[in-house]
Formats: sequence, structure tokens, C-alpha cells
Amino acid sequence: MSESFTEALGRRVLLGDGAMGTLARASGGLVEGHGAELCVIAPELVSALHERYLAAGADVLQTHTFAASRPRLERHGLARRVREINLAGARLAADVRDAAGRPAWVAGSVSPATPPGLAVPVEEARAAIAIREQVEALVEGGVDLIVLETFSRAGELLAAIRAVQEVTDLPVVAQATFVDEDGDLLTAAGESPAEVVARLADAGAVAVGTNCTLGPQGLLDVVRRMGPTGGPALSAQPNAGLPHVVADRSVRFAGDAEHFARYVLRYVEAGARLVGGCCGTTPEHTAAAARALTTHDAWSPPTTPRVVPAPRVAPDPEPAPDEEPDEPVTGPGRGAVDRWLRGRPGSRGFLVAAEVAGAGGPEEHLARARRAVSGGASVLWVSRPRARRATTSTTGLAVHLHDRIDVDTALTVTSWQTSLLALQADLLGLHALGVRTLVCETGNPPVHAEQAVGDGVWEVDGLELLRLAADLNRGSDADGVEVGAATAFRLGARVTPGADDLEHEAERAVAKVEAGAEFLVTRPVFELERLRTVLDALGAAGRRVPVLASVGALTGYAQAEHLRHEVPDVVVPDAVVEPMRRAGDGPDAARTGLALAAELVAEAATLVEGVVVRWPGSAVPGLDPTTAVTRLRAAADGADGARVRR
Repeated sequence: MSESFTEALGRRVLLGDGAMGTLARASGGLVEGHGAELCVIAPELVSALHERYLAAGADVLQTHTFAASRPRLERHGLARRVREINLAGARLAADVRDAAGRPAWVAGSVSPATPPGLAVPVEEARAAIAIREQVEALVEGGVDLIVLETFSRAGELLAAIRAVQEVTDLPVVAQATFVDEDGDLLTAAGESPAEVVARLADAGAVAVGTNCTLGPQGLLDVVRRMGPTGGPALSAQPNAGLPHVVADRSVRFAGDAEHFARYVLRYVEAGARLVGGCCGTTPEHTAAAARALTTHDAWSPPTTPRVVPAPRVAPDPEPAPDEEPDEPVTGPGRGAVDRWLRGRPGSRGFLVAAEVAGAGGPEEHLARARRAVSGGASVLWVSRPRARRATTSTTGLAVHLHDRIDVDTALTVTSWQTSLLALQADLLGLHALGVRTLVCETGNPPVHAEQAVGDGVWEVDGLELLRLAADLNRGSDADGVEVGAATAFRLGARVTPGADDLEHEAERAVAKVEAGAEFLVTRPVFELERLRTVLDALGAAGRRVPVLASVGALTGYAQAEHLRHEVPDVVVPDAVVEPMRRAGDGPDAARTGLALAAELVAEAATLVEGVVVRWPGSAVPGLDPTTAVTRLRAAADGADGARVRR
């Protein structure tokens, strides 16, 4: 090859491939041990996957050797095969490169030596030995560069660069992974994108960047906060979107190819020179990105220097309603859920619940809850956030709100992280503490680099959790043994009108009612046709129960785009996206979002029996808890045929 990777990177934008692991699983490449073992037991499959990405337009092929270092392989009994697996993986990709008929480069994929789930990294000297061993085999196999990817600690990434440089002078691409916790983009060690770039600036990598964990939109914020580096090029490889466990416990990633391609262009405009995909991205994503790049003037460097936006700095927040001192609020009293459920169909009051969400401790949540009640909420709703950072437990928060405000508090209980007996103990504890309204669901673990949704305990799902709670209401425990006194939970369950397989979702809704659900709560809805389909199925089965629709005001076009393209099982129609696109992301956008939500609630008032009002936890102009609840409650009350306010 006449042009090196480094020379090509300086001349034009290079497009990487997508997720080899995702594509291998989708193609039937399943192994009981380590995924990289496919390089020796199914080499023809691995070669075919490389060929598909190359045909889609990729310039850079990553070897199928992620996490194929000794500390990672020894957990699968493969420690003695480190050289064999990495040598095979490099040769398979190199053979595809050599037959390409056009310039292409092979990147040897190297992960952190620390296996997932360990709180303390592998000892530095041992990690360096492991990386040198893996890289030596990759170099022998014919790679053109080394890509260090999905590192969650800058120090570990810096040590890995040095270990690579001890055995080869091939170029190195160094990528860290970040999580978004309430707007903060940080590594697992608490480092910002700018801090990571600063630590790696003089390490000798030809490119520094980010990959994995975040979808296209979230990763763009990381790239913007990383650049310009003043030295190494930038790289960006997002996941397709958020992962989601579907009915058969397999993992599905949200995120369509055209949305991915739009963001690839935005990475380039933000200064990235190497772009590609990570978990969930397929040859279709790569092909869409290649089409976008070849029709864009960023495919080759412009003749004038690129102006890269400076890292976004959040302005100092103005005093927000949820940060003001607490004011006494007289709640509507207990029993709203009981009265609502006892009401006769057709005359049942329209229930307005308010979700308590956002950053902060118990007192911040308490202030928001009081303002929601002052706006007209008769139930407070506590649900589990999909976050990795230490935060107040949802159970503790629900009990805190129950004790401090004279109003019903509902709690979402998930089963993914807890065994059956632990769940039973939790339920009995909640009952003793006075929390009586529960919504049972399976839930999803928080997104984690390398293990998007694989770190949960799946002994029971939401349906089994619901049956357990219903048995306790009948006075029996998980083994069918009588308990001292029956519980008195009011039980709900989740329903997902945005599910891909709506027929299956409707069947699950019927099963949940038969298992003991007295009411259903939707995932966020922005249109009602799919919900009508589920309600019709419940009616046809004779299992129609009261339904609460989760409704929230969008705060800007970016949020609408994110929900539409990167979040599974949420349908945001054009009728919502277009007004938000016109509103943009400025201070008035939340008002547009609230107006659209009010229109939806007015329409829903004759279809469902209540709403759960959702709002962003942080302060947004014109969208504090009181404003959101008051506006949406008024929309329901003012609708034709609206139910009597309760």
C-alpha cells in the first residue's frame, strides 16, 4: 500500500466499520466463551463480516479481537490461546484488505485489560504485559494500526499507549468512553472529555477520541468538548442508540442508519478525522455514512482551516423553582389511587400523577414534588433512572416522599437487578413502610461500556414480579406458604405502545392484567393510534383496566430527535418532530413542547383514565413542575367529555 494510515488521515476523513460483535451475533456466530474465539472456530464468518463492512464503504476494518488479552481470555479458559486468536483475527482482516482493490487499513482492536465488573483495574504492570502480548500477535498478523477502544480511565488508556509503543511504531488511535449523567459527560473515573484529551495530548497517539456507551447525539457532545486538540486528530465511534432487552431476552439497539449518517457529518464538522460505529451499528449504518461523506465537502480537507466549535460551557443556572426553599403544601390526602380504581367505568375521575425525576438528593426531590402537588397532581410517581452514578435509591425516595407529603406515592419496582427472594423481602418492607401503589416491570440495567445490558440479574421478569406481588396480596409467599397478613398493594404494570411487535405487546398487556395488574401505565407516548390498538385488544379479551398515559413536554428539537432515533419503543411522529424542529433548542422550545403535550392530553382524556406527567429534572425556562402539571391538568379538564376532576 503506497499510502500509510497516518498519511491518509492527514489528507481526508476516514470511515471505520461498525460493530463486529453485534453483526456476528445477528449472523448466528454464537460461542459459549469469548466472542473473539470465532476467529479460529468460524474464520469464514469473520471474513464475511469484514467483507460486508468493506463493501459498505469502510476504509478501516477493526479486527475481531476486542478484549482478547490474557486477563480477559483466561476467564473463558482461553489464556493459552492469546497469540493464536489475535494472529488469526489480524490475518483474516488483512486478507480482506489485501483483496479490496482500493486503499483500506486494518486496525488491531485492543480493549482495557480489566474485565467488566471489576471496581479496581488490573495491576498496571500486568496490564502492560497483557497489552504487549496481544499487540505483538496483531502486528505479526499484518495490522496497519492499533486502536485502543472503550477505555473508562484516562490513566489506563495512557499506560496502554505506552505499552503499545514498546513493541511497535505503528500508529495508535486512543479512545475513551463516557457516560451521560444528568448532562455531565464523564468517564467511570470522573474525568471530562477535555481532561482526557489533556492527559493524552503528548502521548504520541495519531488520534484521540471516544467510542461506545453513548448514541450518535450524546457522542457529539463528547467530540465537541474534546476538540480542537491542537495535536492528535479526533475520532468518534458511537453506538447505534440505546440498547433494550426484548421479549426473548436478546438485545436490540435503537438507531436507524440515516440518523447515524447525519451525526457522522456533525462529527466531521466538529473536527473528527476518523469516524465509524460501535455497538449496534451494521453495514447499513456504514453504507449510509459513506454516502453522506462522499456528498459532503468534508470528505476531503477544506482549503481554509476548519473552525471547530469551542466546547460547550453550560451557563450558570438562574434560580430555579425546584431549588427555592420548601414551602408548605397541603396535599389532597391519601387514597386517590383507591378512589380512582373503585370508580365505575365511564364515570371514573381523571387521575393526574407527577413523576419525580432529576438530579439531586431527597430535599431537591421533595421540593419538586411539593410544586407538582401545588400544580394539581394527586399522586407522586417515582421511577428508576437508567443511570450508573450513585444516587438516592428510588425505594428510599418513595418512602421519603410518602412520609413528608400527604399524597399517594407510587413506585416503579424493577426485577432485573434482584433475585426472587430479595424482591419478596423488598415488597414486604415497602408495605410495612406504607408505600402501597406499585408498578411492576422488568426494567433495563444502565448502559455500560462493553456490557450494554448484560450486567443484570434476570431471575424473574416483570410479569413474574407482578404475580409475586399479587400472591402477597392473597396472603401467600413465593413458595405458596401463607404469610402472617396479606398485603394491600394496588398493582400496576407497564405497557409499551411503541413496541415493534405491537400484537405481542398487546398479548403481554392482557397477560399482565390476568396476573393481577389493576391498571396499566404506558411508556412515554407522543401519539395515540398505537395505544388505541392495545386498548382494543384489552377490550376484546375482556381485560380492560384503567390506563395512565405517560406524557412529557419536549424541551427542544435535539430531544425530539434523540427520542425518535435512539430510544427503543418510543414513537415520535412527524406531527411532533416538525414543530419542535421549527422551535429549535432555544428558550422558547419548551413552550412548544408543553403546548404539544397539552394537545395530546386533551385528545387522550376520552381514551385513557389518567396521565403521568413527566418533566426534565433540571430547570428549563417555562417548564417547572408546577407549570407542567397545571397546564396538562387543565388540558384534560377542558377536553370534551373529560372526566370529573379527582
